[in-house]
Amino acid sequence: MLTQHFGNDGALPFWVADMDFRSPDVVIDSLIKRSEHGIFGYEYKKENYFDALVNWYENRHRWLIDLNHIEFCPSVLNGISILINQHSDKGDGIIIQPPVFFEFRLVIRSNNRNIIKNPLNVVDGKYQMNFDDLEEKAANPKTKIMIICNPHNPVGRVWTRGELSRAGEICRQHNVLLISDEIHGDIVYKPHQYTPFSSISDELARISATCLSPAKTFNISGVIDAMTVIANEEYRDRFHEFAHRYHINKTNVFASAAIEAAYSQGGKWLDELLSYLRANIDFLKSYLHDNLPQVRLIEPEGTYLAWLNFEELGLDAKELEKFLAQKAQLALNSGYWFGREGAGYSRMNIACPKSILHEALLRLTNAARKHL
Repeated sequence: MLTQHFGNDGALPFWVADMDFRSPDVVIDSLIKRSEHGIFGYEYKKENYFDALVNWYENRHRWLIDLNHIEFCPSVLNGISILINQHSDKGDGIIIQPPVFFEFRLVIRSNNRNIIKNPLNVVDGKYQMNFDDLEEKAANPKTKIMIICNPHNPVGRVWTRGELSRAGEICRQHNVLLISDEIHGDIVYKPHQYTPFSSISDELARISATCLSPAKTFNISGVIDAMTVIANEEYRDRFHEFAHRYHINKTNVFASAAIEAAYSQGGKWLDELLSYLRANIDFLKSYLHDNLPQVRLIEPEGTYLAWLNFEELGLDAKELEKFLAQKAQLALNSGYWFGREGAGYSRMNIACPKSILHEALLRLTNAARKHL
């Protein structure tokens, strides 16, 4: 895989957005216990599952989810694709906010819709939404959907309640469905606060769909389901009909066991994880400041993804990609993968042991000093 994507199987990998840490023991134990049952036939989600899900969001994020509003599918991107099919036609426009998760572009194009860019602005080293541009793009009658990433991948912004409300109100005024991808919602650093979009108001909940999954939180992307919260009954019925038609809303017995265990018993583990990730961010920031100030960190408010500005190295996008993979021996996501607005940047996954992060920084520093 490293050779295929980076031309160097000796590069240290920091590009895939999952963690180098074991999932919580309670999750592992739940999977072992479920496997020992020995019967893996059809199954419905049990009451304990729903209790764990609702209690998690109420206790950690002050959001009481109505169980009747939840639809299930295998992944967040499955949910987004269903919503695109249900709420737009071929040739319609869908707003995204680059630099942003590259799969958004792929799922829009694969459904034969048009990408409408509402690029984020960088103000004093912090990314901001451009609401004037959003208003203009949303006003086009061919624009049917907006997809936001909250927290934002890759720039790490945790959108405030005010920012989300303003974006939502623009969408409401122009009859644009707002889809909020909140898969990173549990990975947020104090004093910042994750605000589930559907929790803001009943009005905004009715023109939106919030996509959730514990996959990133507990490092269980390979065994997981996703939840799409849709308050609007008409929208929810359409989603359910589509998912049922293509049989993508069936219960996975291992995913159910993992989610119930994670949401009911994984809080302490997550708190410890957040502390470790925060320390890694602080170490990265301090190291660059002291040893390689030409590379600047856009400090993440959430996610375990570091957005690094390499513009002072004076390399174009392809040169930077080659420099990192061949000279620094590091496999990072090139910024242009997230849109041309990301050129000059790279995304680095810091959900790894500090010793591995330190080794990466030593490699980067040595390569940069030779280049400079």
